[in-house]
Amino acid sequence: MAYTTLADLGDTIPTVIEKALLTSQFNAIMAGLCWNKRKGQGKGSTVNIPYFGEVTANTLTEGVDMSQSEVMEDTNVQITLSEVGCKIVLTDNALEDDQEELKSVAGRVLGQAMEKKRDTDLLDQLDDATTSLCGTGTTLTMGHIAAARATLLGNATSSGGPAPMPFVTVLHPFQTLDLIDVVTPIVPTATYLNVTGTAFTDDILKNYAIGRLFGMNVVEDGNITIDSTPDAKGGVFAAGEGGAIVLATARDWDVRPQRDESLRGWELNCVGRYGVGEYLAGWIVELYSDATAPA
Repeated sequence: MAYTTLADLGDTIPTVIEKALLTSQFNAIMAGLCWNKRKGQGKGSTVNIPYFGEVTANTLTEGVDMSQSEVMEDTNVQITLSEVGCKIVLTDNALEDDQEELKSVAGRVLGQAMEKKRDTDLLDQLDDATTSLCGTGTTLTMGHIAAARATLLGNATSSGGPAPMPFVTVLHPFQTLDLIDVVTPIVPTATYLNVTGTAFTDDILKNYAIGRLFGMNVVEDGNITIDSTPDAKGGVFAAGEGGAIVLATARDWDVRPQRDESLRGWELNCVGRYGVGEYLAGWIVELYSDATAPA
């Protein structure tokens, strides 16, 4: 078991010259984009969300009884809940000698760790999409995003039917950079820089951001993993309640201190309980594309 001792805090003990800074974290955005379900007390260890299949209508003959009937079948989507946690142990010596408010800072560090874990768990659901566009080493284009939107709207009824709007596009910032490079060719003039294009491209150049594209919000999430090639898996999916990705929560996390007398220190335990899953894989399109770091 790891313990935070005086030796681990050598940069702030005994003299603090500057206020210690936390390691900067990427904003965790996926929880606000997915379908949030709350598990009630005493309702079991899973969340079950069924969906119904389609039935077939037939041509009838006048005067002939409609004898054929259809079977309405449901399919259950089960989200399994798990505990997720993180712990920091602060010794009495560390608390006595360090000039920072260690318990408060440790609580923030624990909370950030939990946010990152949940965000990456939700981002992993993009990899379960029925359709994957682009490919390793491929530069992401607006055409790929348009194709993803069309794929969601054209999803076969046998696979759940067209995905419900609104749609959202989630990309790693290095994927977004490829889009910006394509749509904002800079052309120097005698007095200023402008772009060849429209107000859309002008806005991108001024703000270095693509807020909306084809009626969809475009969101950047640096928690998306970049593999060794280097490529990243973003995606387009049906967002919000009734959408493609489900976050089922049984217990929100909080930080609870526990005294350990024999250790002569405090355990700070942060634990929550949730589960993630995709409602329908056909309502997600993975965008697997180049994510080379800017050079």
